[in-house]
Amino acid sequence: MKPILTAKDGYFFDSSGYKILLRGVNLSGSSKVPSFPDGTTHINQAKSFNNHSSVSFIGRPFPIEEADEHLNRLKKWGFNFLRFLITWEAIEHKGPGIYDWEYMDYISKVISLTEKKGFYVYIDPHQDVWSRFSGGDGAPGWTLETVGIDIGKLEDADMAYVHHFKNKTYTKMVWAQNHFKYPCATMFTLFFGGRLFAPNLKIGKTNIQDYLQNHYIHSMEKVANILSPFKNVIGFGTLNEPSAGFIGKHNLLSHDRLGIGKTIVTSPFEEMYLSEGISVKAYKKIMLGENGIVYGKIKLNPNQISIWKEGAKCVWRLHRVWDYDSKGAPIMITPDYFHRANGKNVQFYHDCLLPFAKKFTKQIQAVEKRFFIFLEGEPERLALKWEEKLQPNHGSIVNASHWYDVSLLFTKFFFSWFGIHVYKRKLVFGKKNVQAAYNDSIKMIKNMSIKDMQSCPTLIGETGIPMDMFNNKAFYDFDYSKQEQALNRIFQAIEANMVHVTIWNYTPDNGNLLGDRWNGEDLSIYSADTPKSVDKDGGRGTKAFSRPYPRKTKGQPIAYSFDYSTGQFQYSFKQDSRKQVVEAEIYLPPIHYSNGFEVQVNSGTYNFNNKDNILYFKGSPSISYYIMKVFPKPE
Repeated sequence: MKPILTAKDGYFFDSSGYKILLRGVNLSGSSKVPSFPDGTTHINQAKSFNNHSSVSFIGRPFPIEEADEHLNRLKKWGFNFLRFLITWEAIEHKGPGIYDWEYMDYISKVISLTEKKGFYVYIDPHQDVWSRFSGGDGAPGWTLETVGIDIGKLEDADMAYVHHFKNKTYTKMVWAQNHFKYPCATMFTLFFGGRLFAPNLKIGKTNIQDYLQNHYIHSMEKVANILSPFKNVIGFGTLNEPSAGFIGKHNLLSHDRLGIGKTIVTSPFEEMYLSEGISVKAYKKIMLGENGIVYGKIKLNPNQISIWKEGAKCVWRLHRVWDYDSKGAPIMITPDYFHRANGKNVQFYHDCLLPFAKKFTKQIQAVEKRFFIFLEGEPERLALKWEEKLQPNHGSIVNASHWYDVSLLFTKFFFSWFGIHVYKRKLVFGKKNVQAAYNDSIKMIKNMSIKDMQSCPTLIGETGIPMDMFNNKAFYDFDYSKQEQALNRIFQAIEANMVHVTIWNYTPDNGNLLGDRWNGEDLSIYSADTPKSVDKDGGRGTKAFSRPYPRKTKGQPIAYSFDYSTGQFQYSFKQDSRKQVVEAEIYLPPIHYSNGFEVQVNSGTYNFNNKDNILYFKGSPSISYYIMKVFPKPE
């Protein structure tokens, strides 16, 4: 099939030679959890945990009969791109090699509707901290059971922060601390580094790494086969926010970690013997980045519950990373076990994630060669590299890194004068400095595409803000001005760097009580509980995210910007060649131009399609450079 988009020099092109700018959303936050039984993490999940092979994700992101409503809303807001969430669990929850074909039939129907509405789509195989059973989402329950873990014991053994078990005491964003807990860290270590670090753990004759990766990739191949006939599906993500687990840890006795807010700090070694039912006295800390203040201690796993099935034991004790001394006390044998292998230091991306990404790319493009592969690394690192020669007539790699202001994300408080530069590990003060740090962060991601990924396109695959900031204040006074300010400075950074984006997120079943229905998060730009008086379409912060942008350009984009407080949009662009007549399509959102607009441009003609809210511009053959300004007409 001829590709609907191609890529060159960092741009996407359509078949007519237009440079395409992708402006989209993640669909959806609640796709992380089953629809039946209701997997909303706020409510008791005994059924979906105890019978995890019998769940269904049909209806995620929405029932078929509601598709028009949601897709039309997204179209009205100006989006042309969807990062469509699926999970490994949704496909292969019944058991290894047993696929939910009814679910795949459902998503093919949804994708068919997105094609009719004119959306580009890429498929995001989503996960957070491995699986629902380790406090997140993604992998089926049988993956943990395969290595000997009894998932019914994880909570009682203090081995995971699982929302429905700790509903009233579950703190903001604590789910992310599961990265440092045994189940998540171990499963990712096995998935990416089983052959290096767990050579003795085999399923039949297959090493655990190959066993897990093969099942995961085969599941995605099934989806790729189902969706390959749809031209608007442009590719697949490799894996959402992959984690290194223990890989690369210099010292398993160390308590070093990153975090924001309250947490309980354990070392990897303590997590290992905690898994076998040995209690641990751990410090409670308030973290800010790499630093923390101790405010107490807690005894973990006081009832000394082992998470292992009968006859099983910690896979790292199996590999002599640690053991017990003659008195039965845990002892560390090889504290740098995950730092070195085969006589050299291990680099997670180069030695583990990259080989997986190459394998994934080869097998998905064997199904459909036109598919782009959207590559992600660990969110807090700029480590992506792609030096593989791109095959002719194959989709390229896309840098699909994520970026958030973690101070806002984790605290749910917004201050215009404060932020964090994640990549430089520093606090930023002053409104202008914060905006500069945002711009610089996105620039660093884009530079990685240019320097280390063969000038591939850059998509910010996730970014967004908590709508429930300031303890849900906007839900009661209906003032979303702070949310607008927070979103606006993100979009200003996106615009300054002219990158593509899929904002996190749009959740069709979002409401004020349950948010995105997962781990207390509430970032959806839509809520059914938004009063019509605030936004008749249910939007939250709409003035900031529904903004003008150049969807298509036949020519060379130079810069564009938007001031959401005044409604002024500016776009500068030029000819690619002397013979070219420049053309552009600009989306102009109704929320900013409800009374019409005025256009200033140095040459050319234009007309406006009221139905699609698109301004069509055509330049003059003799003019090479254009500056266009759009202003809202005064009321």
